[in-house]
Amino acid sequence: MDKKKLKWLAAIFFLLAVLVCSCFGLFLTKSGRMLRNNLLSQFMGKGQERAQKRFQDRLEARGQKIENLDLKIVVRKRQRILQWFNHGIQIATFPVALGDKPEGNKSLGNDGKTPEGDYFICYKKENSRYHLFMAYNYPSPDDAAQACSDGRITASEAESILDASIKQSRPIWSTPLGGPAGLHGFGTGEDWTEGTIALANSHIEELFWNTPLKTPIQVLPE
Repeated sequence: MDKKKLKWLAAIFFLLAVLVCSCFGLFLTKSGRMLRNNLLSQFMGKGQERAQKRFQDRLEARGQKIENLDLKIVVRKRQRILQWFNHGIQIATFPVALGDKPEGNKSLGNDGKTPEGDYFICYKKENSRYHLFMAYNYPSPDDAAQACSDGRITASEAESILDASIKQSRPIWSTPLGGPAGLHGFGTGEDWTEGTIALANSHIEELFWNTPLKTPIQVLPE
């Protein structure tokens, strides 16, 4: 091989090395991690079949049947865990990450806190930028009543939130209280969200594909 070809090969390898290093550095940033996670989400798929099989195995291991479900989700913020129950029996525990200001209850849309209280799953989005997304009905009537009393939202906004809860539908997310709040993928390890609850992709897949709308979810400060 002549010297000219060797120089071209060396230049190509150098450019490839720079590209790989640049991409690695990019993936260390928050926006870079988001890009990496989105690429992995697209490549690996949404995991419906494997999640349903895993869920059925969990039930069978506890002598439960998939035809007889009474699910409930409990999130314990201080412990950074999500507990999944069927008929009061715990079937799984998953680690979670929270908002980047996790202490205390949410009161405004941009405060970085994760809401605390009793809710239900009100909305699911398969085509989510965070792999999969399950929203719960924050703000709830309790959240709205407190916010209305404090002057953070209007009486008509509080009434709209109450109506949505009665209908077990999605509340308005355009008030100063913010929203949507819910569960999604892209991992744990540090608190990085804007107030939502993040899980590993495999864990949100199980929850998303096996938890019906209107399932109760309790978010506790402990």
